[in-house]
Amino acid sequence: MKFLITGGTGLIGKSIVQLLIEKNHHINVLSRKRGEDTKQVRYYQWSPKNQTIDFTCIDDVDVIINLAGENIFGLWTKSKKKKILESRVKSLQLLKKLIKNRPNNVKQIISASAIGIFPNSQEIIFDENSTQKGNTFLANVVKEWEREIESLKAFKINVTTVRIGMVFCELGGIIKVLRLISKSRFLSFIGNGDQKISWIHLDDLSELFYKISQKNYNGLIHAVNNNPTTMLDLITNLTYKYKLKVKLFIPSLILKSFFRLLCLDDFYEDIANSNKNVVSKRINKVHPDLKYTSLKDL
Repeated sequence: MKFLITGGTGLIGKSIVQLLIEKNHHINVLSRKRGEDTKQVRYYQWSPKNQTIDFTCIDDVDVIINLAGENIFGLWTKSKKKKILESRVKSLQLLKKLIKNRPNNVKQIISASAIGIFPNSQEIIFDENSTQKGNTFLANVVKEWEREIESLKAFKINVTTVRIGMVFCELGGIIKVLRLISKSRFLSFIGNGDQKISWIHLDDLSELFYKISQKNYNGLIHAVNNNPTTMLDLITNLTYKYKLKVKLFIPSLILKSFFRLLCLDDFYEDIANSNKNVVSKRINKVHPDLKYTSLKDL
């Protein structure tokens, strides 16, 4: 099979590309900068911002995997928030332009989304059938994101939306950051640290995308391992080998007021104090043999 991947140079994209290489598939990667081609991987340039693309990138492609989007981590200035939204929406709009204007044999489009569409809640468990949506900046971004994904169904091909939870891996992301912080032996938590974290390991996530393509799965699926942890348990698990740790529990009201003074209310709700208990009722149908199902597996 031949795959076309957007966001193929990011953390998740690189992992999926490597898996596809191991499975002897061919991959076209859309990137803002031209990469070095290999026997199985070819790079094509595009610019979602300027709505330009090398139309030949879709030739002989069977499956499109869309991972494009500005990293949500960082200071949420007006400029940053604009990039977060537009990078996701414009990428999909450009893919629609590509499919519409270039003859192709694409059978399926698999697009990333996020569990950030749900509101924070300690009690409610959200699955693929849940209709309640949040009203924060990130939740509204995901709504717009998924609206564009849904519009791809007009091409009469299978469209899969993958709502990704927190991605764990040693190469980057929150695990790498927490391990660096833990070496200082000074740990701080918001409230009592019981915020729910619904997660999936990078290896399992990459395998999930691949199996979705092999089974031509159609519809919505949550990329989480059905075993949410808490921030306290996560950090405790990652820092067990470091002695003389000082744990500081900061009242959530104080921290929330601090972020409000900085006009970063959304960042506090969506990132700093994210609290989402999300599970998947469908992942076992596609990927029943996850390798990482508890913190002990990390």
